[in-house]
Amino acid sequence: MSLLSRLVTEAARRVAQDPRLRAKAAEVAGEAARRARPKIENAGRHIAETARETADGGRFADDPLGYALRFRDKLLPPDNDRSR
Repeated sequence: MSLLSRLVTEAARRVAQDPRLRAKAAEVAGEAARRARPKIENAGRHIAETARETADGGRFADDPLGYALRFRDKLLPPDNDRSR
């Protein structure tokens, strides 16, 4: 284990022992979860809708690879359109 990783590990251990820092970390995590919830729910609806649309083109059991490719193509934009 390198010196840097030992220092980071020891710093994390000391932070974890401080009740004030643990409380602040819990507060920050809760706020992040609250803000992310609508986006996660929307993504779940989008995925379910895309799965239903993909099923219209054929059953998964009949052609798993074809289904997966159709699902990917409907869910994600082409590679050259994705932001990097």
